[in-house]
Amino acid sequence: MTKKTDAMELLAPAGSFESMQAAFHAGADAVYMGGPRFGARAYADNPDDDGVKRAIDYTHLRGKKLYLTVNTLLKNSEIGEELYDYLKPLYETGLDAVIIQDFGVFRFLREAFPDLPLHGSTQMTVCGPEGAALLKAQGLKRLVLPRELSLQEIRLIWERTGIDLEVFIHGALCYCYSGQCLMSSFLGGRSGNRGRCAQPCRLLYEGGSYLNMRDLCALDLLPALKEAGAKSLKIEGRMKSPLYTAGVVGVYRKYLDQLEAGGAYRVRKEDKQLLFELFNRGDFTDGYFKRHNGKEMINPAGKQTRISLPEEKRLAIEEKYLSPDPVVISGNVIVEENKESLLMVSFRKISLDTKGAAAQTASNRPLTEEQVRKQIGKTGESDFVFRDLAAEVKGSCFIPVSELNALRRSALDSLKEAMLAPFRRQEAGVLPAEAGGKALPQPERPALNVLADSRAQLEAALSVPEVEGIYLPADYIPPEELAEQVARLHEAGKKAYYALPFVFRQEARRLFEKEETLRQLREAAPDGVLLRSLDELAFWQENKLPGKRIADAGVYAWNREAEAFLTKAGAEALTLPLELHEKDYGEARFLPREQVVYGRIPLMVSAQCVKRTKDGCLKAAGRAALEDPQFTQLTDRTGAEMPCESRCRFCMGVIYNAVPLFLGDIARDEAAWRLQFTDESAAETKRILDLFADALRRGEKPARPEDLAITRGNYKRGVQ
Repeated sequence: MTKKTDAMELLAPAGSFESMQAAFHAGADAVYMGGPRFGARAYADNPDDDGVKRAIDYTHLRGKKLYLTVNTLLKNSEIGEELYDYLKPLYETGLDAVIIQDFGVFRFLREAFPDLPLHGSTQMTVCGPEGAALLKAQGLKRLVLPRELSLQEIRLIWERTGIDLEVFIHGALCYCYSGQCLMSSFLGGRSGNRGRCAQPCRLLYEGGSYLNMRDLCALDLLPALKEAGAKSLKIEGRMKSPLYTAGVVGVYRKYLDQLEAGGAYRVRKEDKQLLFELFNRGDFTDGYFKRHNGKEMINPAGKQTRISLPEEKRLAIEEKYLSPDPVVISGNVIVEENKESLLMVSFRKISLDTKGAAAQTASNRPLTEEQVRKQIGKTGESDFVFRDLAAEVKGSCFIPVSELNALRRSALDSLKEAMLAPFRRQEAGVLPAEAGGKALPQPERPALNVLADSRAQLEAALSVPEVEGIYLPADYIPPEELAEQVARLHEAGKKAYYALPFVFRQEARRLFEKEETLRQLREAAPDGVLLRSLDELAFWQENKLPGKRIADAGVYAWNREAEAFLTKAGAEALTLPLELHEKDYGEARFLPREQVVYGRIPLMVSAQCVKRTKDGCLKAAGRAALEDPQFTQLTDRTGAEMPCESRCRFCMGVIYNAVPLFLGDIARDEAAWRLQFTDESAAETKRILDLFADALRRGEKPARPEDLAITRGNYKRGVQ
């Protein structure tokens, strides 16, 4: 077992320089901040490049840490020189760490800046020890866990890997697993993976507010989180005010200190009330730490008003935390007639002597020690304030005020540089060469593959000769049935692929880790496996399970560096991401590709379930969707109906787009084509399959059906 953690870090949001100051003044150990580019809060009041450097210095002078968010997905045009030039001056200034989502950014920065600590964002959707261990072996320092994990899952990752774990403890909850949400992108063109989420989950839908999560408050669970192995406790809120940041940090600082002091851990009602008054969405939830999901975590319709903070509490926070918070130093100034003036300043183990202009003989009113002390003590807007300042005047002295000011400025500048010197990096990293790899050969014609959710769709796919491969979802085809289905597909001349669940959580791990299940998978010997997460890719590798390892679209490969990373991680093919403009894909260099050319796109993958929230749990009612999918409809304010699938075997919900994606007539030639069926009937499935099959027989691309409402997604518009 990994050694238990020491004192946990309190990590606060800094959407602005002022919020950063408030966070540190209130007791944060570190902040996370976005700069002008590549951050997942594009609309926050992020500082410019010089502002980030100033923030880094401000942080280090106070013995704190600053982590920069570079947690968006990057295009090929962005990941080379642009990313390097952005981070190089910040790296040299002494940036403590970078928070990343993109596997390509991870690979690039490990080469460009080898000693820059990298933290894996929650948007990586790494839910278990498999993915955590893979990333740690590649050099990841810390993993920011999904908000959906239980205390037991957190402990499992910590005990098996020992990687530093960062856990959200307060603030907004997303309905979807972070990084797996395409709703804002597909419905409004604002991608959460680019920091521009429009928060469609906060909207009202017909019949209720089914996706609007309550805010998280885990104040009661700090002892349990420490026991589970959390290293850093993270507060959400880079879009919030400095007042909010200071108030929330101040409360959590109080209880972290109480926890570290030992003894009984008790949370006072008035402190929870303060958190509630600072910001709330109807009420708090303690999140997923002790439950898998639940209607009580959803903010019901009509409960969206916020209780304002009473004036006396606001003034108390402002006075305590929003006032200046300078670094306290000591000093001694000596002014002696006809000799250079001397100012000695010290901070902890650093002591410096600075010499200034010589004092002259006073003609009438000599300087007093009080005058010297008062002038030198005017530190103004500098980072410092004197706690102890001694002054000694020898003889009848006169020295201009401007010279005393110059002496003070010189001394404080020297002290500042001495304090910051240990953080400076003298040698910048080197711009890595572009990821290698030659263009892969193109097939004579695209392979036609089908992902069938229901057994009726499976039968339809089996009846079409042009279908080369069929994906069997583990949600509905359990491992004990896989061998039979693989044999059946092989008899029909089809390749058999196994599609794992969208996330690899404890429900899946308990099943797939069994020796019996591993035996069944090996005996079934599918031709390939569709891997929806890094955890699954690592799991399949570790257990040496059969089948071509195909990364799904949610295992993002937006750029050649990500493709190179996934190749090294064991992927043997990839699915083109669903948000990029067609011009941004570039040529395949490392892995053969598959493109989703038809199907309802999963807009959200959630630990929650719309069916359970609206009508009750299918499992609890004995009607679990284990053999064929069950859907309920979510109707938005435009009248569009989005099918919501209950995937009961692994307890998750999937919300699909109201209309299917159709790219058949503009699909890429170098990629295999995948048709994904969800709620289509057997007849609808056969119709679409015949459309593609007939076109392939003619050596053409299928024309868009005139009577079918479709979307092109982002293939022609891309994302910013």
